[in-house]
Amino acid sequence: MKKLISIAAVVAAGAALVPPRTAVRAPDQLPRPAPGEAAAYAYLCDNAKDEGPHDECAHWSVVTPGGKTWQLTDAVERGYVDLTADGRYLAYQRAGDARLVVRDLVGGTVRPVQEAAPGVDGDRLAYRPTLLGKGRWLYVDYVAGWDGVDEPPSFVVDVATGRTLWRLPGDSWLDRLEDDGSRLMVEDDKAFSVMDASGTTTRPLPARLRTVEATGTLTPDGTDQAAQVISRNFPAGGADLRPARLVTIDTGSGKALHDVRLSLPLKDGASICNVSRWASSREVLLRCGTAELFHDIIFRVDTRTGRHIKVGETRPPRSHLVELVRAAD
Repeated sequence: MKKLISIAAVVAAGAALVPPRTAVRAPDQLPRPAPGEAAAYAYLCDNAKDEGPHDECAHWSVVTPGGKTWQLTDAVERGYVDLTADGRYLAYQRAGDARLVVRDLVGGTVRPVQEAAPGVDGDRLAYRPTLLGKGRWLYVDYVAGWDGVDEPPSFVVDVATGRTLWRLPGDSWLDRLEDDGSRLMVEDDKAFSVMDASGTTTRPLPARLRTVEATGTLTPDGTDQAAQVISRNFPAGGADLRPARLVTIDTGSGKALHDVRLSLPLKDGASICNVSRWASSREVLLRCGTAELFHDIIFRVDTRTGRHIKVGETRPPRSHLVELVRAAD
């Protein structure tokens, strides 16, 4: 079973490749901010006449830090997009040729991925891009919406060349990719694996993280630890998704290092939390959703004691949103 909001993939052989392509200038007729102006966030709106992103809301809108808004008209309608934390790079699927691309909003170039993407049939099959390493790498996985449809391979691309760098094992998702692209950590429901030039090392997950109450993904700190939350009651009944415990493991042995109780001040039982990133060698940032769409509360939590402080809160920048991608984390 996939963990909630985790990224899963099925490796398939013989993925189609196309000849290498170099970066090209974005067509002049496409609306885009002036060179040097990045994005603050992107959104799909909710059509006031008909619920959902239809008609004028079917294209992503990109908003600059200065408040200028423009539509990403060359992207597949209602597809997934991703932004780097600095708002410079935007990943999406191009409508004209279904090619996955990474667009430099500051420089104005568009770099296509060599590997061909399968077609998107409404909401049934869609790809989900994640930009890593400040836009140097693109992680791609797919979402199948109905039974009988195989999810295509999940892979990591070198954006500069468009070439596939890594393919993930079947039924696994990416937890971490090193900044230089030389090492990655992937996870499935029962184990996690560290992959590098020497091969693949696999360790079973602690039993407490193999239960359905474990949510999100393991989040490594870059050295020898990884942390994950366990919810109170997921998914049976869906009564209470708030985190009950925070488990830290040794990524070398797979053994649990710490298992602490959490008592975050979250009144809404639907406030599911995930490890956003490590703040120090013993603290993580937990991003917790609320009943209000796109409203998150961020806590800094000690992995050894469970002590926490609230460090931030985000709210949707405007009403009637269906999807929202923020540039800054």
